[in-house]
Order: sequence, then structure tokens, then C-alpha cells
Amino acid sequence: MHEIELVERMRAQIPLPDPGELAARIDWRPERRPPRRRARVRLLVLAPVTAALAAVVLTALSALPPGAATSYANAAIAVTQEDGEWVARIKDPLAESAKYTEAFGAVGLDVGIQLVPASPARVGDLVLVEGVRPSGDFRGGLEPEGCRVGQAGCHLTFRVPAGFKGPVRAQLGRPAAPGEPYQAAARATDPGEMLEGVTVEGRPVGELLAEIRERGLTVVYQRVRDDPASTDINFADGRRGEFHLTYEPVGAADVGEDWLVWNALPDREGVVRLQVTPYPLRPGNRRR
Repeated sequence: MHEIELVERMRAQIPLPDPGELAARIDWRPERRPPRRRARVRLLVLAPVTAALAAVVLTALSALPPGAATSYANAAIAVTQEDGEWVARIKDPLAESAKYTEAFGAVGLDVGIQLVPASPARVGDLVLVEGVRPSGDFRGGLEPEGCRVGQAGCHLTFRVPAGFKGPVRAQLGRPAAPGEPYQAAARATDPGEMLEGVTVEGRPVGELLAEIRERGLTVVYQRVRDDPASTDINFADGRRGEFHLTYEPVGAADVGEDWLVWNALPDREGVVRLQVTPYPLRPGNRRR
């Protein structure tokens, strides 16, 4: 028989001692841990304290009258009372208008604002304001002044006088998305706009087109007419006079290079709208 097999048989025949008997021989006893009664007591005590604290907080909040808050914020806007006026800082210019209304309502104001796509020079401007106006002014703007929306720390702002009670509805210019038509636009020659510093009035279309194309811009056209059937004035200029003007889209193929430019407006990013006429418009000129 192999030696290893013999050893294994001998080990199998040796009886193993009973564990309890062995423990008694060596005087061994298992270690006992004291019960954690104090921790349980603390938990039982904390539970009613936490419940009581929550009840106090809820009672205090429910006791606040509507509009008693001096600040409110959500993901779209933050409204705070500062130096005698309410200041709204818009964090998400593309949010639903209901988010803005929610914030104003939380501080007791009946204010609704809508953000509309605007050309660069009109971003932050009030486009339309309706409602009851108290003493003082509603103001739109950028904070800090001159910043670019989208940069860290730059916000569109809307300010309402403290103590304002009546309703107000306003539109505020925001940056337009790529390809989005402007609903509020400055003149295309204003600072910050596509044709800043360029003279456009009275110039032949063909001459101005060369400068526009150098800037990589696209052109769309409107024909402008002085309406002889109307006595209403909808355009007044201290230098050019008073007119009732109408505008209609016209294709590039129908515009002559010798037509005259009446005005230039930003249409959307990279696109300028030229208002043109085949003849000079003058006060009292009723040609069609």
C-alpha cells in the first residue's frame, strides 16, 4: 500500500472530540457583546422630534400670506427685491412663459413676460408693454451691461418698481436661434448689427449689394410704396418727412440695380432685408 493512502486511513480512524467537550477542557467561552439599547433609545427620541420640527416648518410656511416672499427662483428665472424694485434675472431665455409667470406670482406680482427673438442690438430691450403703469419705469436689460447672453454670469433682466399692484404684460428681446426670424430688430446699420456704419439710404441697390456680399450676407427684398389712398401717417422722419408707407415682399429678379434703398433691416442671422423703391419717395409723392 502506498504511504500516502496509509496515512489517510489512519487519520480517518482517529475520533474527533466533541466541540463542547473540547471547549470545556480549555476553559473557552464565546465573547458576548452588550446590547445597544442606548442607540435604540436615541432613535426613538429623534423620531418624534423630527416629526414635530416638520410640523412647525409646515405651519410657518402655511401662515405666510400670498406674495409675502421677497425672492423666488426656479430653473428659468430668479426674482428678488433689491433697492426699491423687483429684479428678475432670466436664466433660460427659451423656457415656457408659464415659468416666468410662476416666479412673479410667488412674490405677489401679476406680471407676464414673453421673450421674442431679436437682432443683436435689441437683445434685452422691451419690445411691447401693456397694462397699468405705476410711477416709475419697467425696464429690460442685460446684466452686466453689454454682456453677451450665453456667457457665464450674463443674464437678461426685467425690473418692476416695488409696490407695483396692477397687471403688466411685456415682451423682451432675446437672442435668436440660428435661422429664426427676428421679431424685434434695430436698423441694420446700428452698432452691433450686420451693416454697422454703412450708409444705405438713397443708394442704388447694385452699389450696396457689393458691400453686402463682401460681408458674406444674404439679401431679401421688400418694395416700399407711399399709399396715396390713405391720410394716416405711419412713418415720420425729421429729415425725410411724413408718409403712409406699405411694404410687400418682392423677388430679387424683380428689383433693378438702379432701384433705391429706403432702409435696411436685419431679417435673421446672416440675412439683411432691403426696403427698396424704383423712384425717390417724397412727402406728397403719390406715384404708384
